[in-house]
Amino acid sequence: MMSKKGSTKKDPKKKQSKKQPDKQKSAEKKSDPKEDEVTMTITQDAQAPAQKTKKAKKILFASIAFVESPLQFLSALEAHEPDEDLLIRARANAKGMTSFLDAFDSAWLPKNITLERVGAKPGVLRKQVFDRIYIGDACSGQVHKALALAYLERRMPEVVILDDGLATYSTIEILTAKRGPLVRPRQKLKASRAVMSAHVADRLRGLAPAGKLRWHTALPVSKTMRKAFLKTGAEITRHKFEHLQTLPTGGSHPRDNPVIGSALVADGLIHADAYRAWLEELMANGPITYYPHRRETDEFLAELDRDERVRIKHVGLPIELRLVNLPPNSIIRSLPSTAAISLSTLNPDVTIAVTEIPAEWWTGASADSLRKSLNAQSVKADVDS
Repeated sequence: MMSKKGSTKKDPKKKQSKKQPDKQKSAEKKSDPKEDEVTMTITQDAQAPAQKTKKAKKILFASIAFVESPLQFLSALEAHEPDEDLLIRARANAKGMTSFLDAFDSAWLPKNITLERVGAKPGVLRKQVFDRIYIGDACSGQVHKALALAYLERRMPEVVILDDGLATYSTIEILTAKRGPLVRPRQKLKASRAVMSAHVADRLRGLAPAGKLRWHTALPVSKTMRKAFLKTGAEITRHKFEHLQTLPTGGSHPRDNPVIGSALVADGLIHADAYRAWLEELMANGPITYYPHRRETDEFLAELDRDERVRIKHVGLPIELRLVNLPPNSIIRSLPSTAAISLSTLNPDVTIAVTEIPAEWWTGASADSLRKSLNAQSVKADVDS
């Protein structure tokens, strides 16, 4: 559940007017030493407001976030509330995370946020009581182990699902279903992992009727998905990268046509020759500046770098941070991706030209639902959720 922000304070003027008649009556009565002592104590407290304020200052929430990718990290920052004491546990050994964390300035963190380069461990959940847990990758084996061991016989707190790319749609569909393990598309689990992922999925589903499961997203959500997820008792809250837009991270603007790299080839979802043919078609209109995806192979990038028409720009920070300040009317080329959605949200004056993936590009390794969600770039965000 979302926390209630702020509190109702009494009007000091009203409070004073109510006490005034009592003071007049006490003046007519005989002075009592004990009453004078109490009055003196109250007066002294009133004269020391700074000390009283210091004692009253409390953190409303203690939360923890488990993130394994730059997007999950940024999503945790967007989900953070001002009165929330948030510990971010970032899995530094995940691909692309070390370079991202090295490039991310700690001064960009909002107040009350602590960053640790350690992934999900059950120990931290056992030693400290958290009011809320943010999960970046709900299909992570490390996260499953931490949750299963720490909350085997304990009630779980509120859980918030963060965006993990377009694969988040699959996670929401699994949590909406009545049963089934939290597993990535095409992923095959050992028997022990399958049992644990099914257990965690059931525990998270059990939070929904109590209003303790939420999805905080910047992705467009179809009416069908929204209705099904809300029907379980879960909630959906939205953001538009409000915090990210305040960061001075635009960097230099590319001289040539910017192209967002895709991990679909590296993940075995589309054929490499089809992807290269798409890039050749783009380069036929002029040189390009290529922003690689963190999961693209070194071999592919080395081959691409030998082409004089390509300028590869390796960046430690996510492309959402690097291209947020592109000039109006700029055009970014991309296949269906979360970055394309994010950039269109961050800079509506920039055109994101998304190429829908033809049927013959697919290798057959992905489920039909994943192919449909990747190509469904025209889905309208439900602003009422």
